[in-house]
Amino acid sequence: MLMRIPKRTPDAETAFNDWWAAQSGNFKTRSDKDDLLRGFKGGFAAGRRSKVRRFSFAAGKMKITVWAANQKVAKARASTEADRRARAIGVSSPKAGWTLRLIGDAGL
Repeated sequence: MLMRIPKRTPDAETAFNDWWAAQSGNFKTRSDKDDLLRGFKGGFAAGRRSKVRRFSFAAGKMKITVWAANQKVAKARASTEADRRARAIGVSSPKAGWTLRLIGDAGL
């Protein structure tokens, strides 16, 4: 006998489905569900990360994006991520440390 495993849905979709079920029939007929889902996912992601911002750094040829409260913490996380990526490809990290250049700061 086959066992059916329930399909996993991301938290945002589960929250959207709960919100959508609570709306009136009149609202549902006037609204496009797909457009509302895209907006809901964006707001859901931003709300979950309300205390942090996204920082992008360049380290050599790598682009590293991290989420942190401030630039100092972001730089430390980016350096750790650069070390991890270097180990993954079998390259040693620089002895003087990574030169991280800020290329993007999104104050989400």
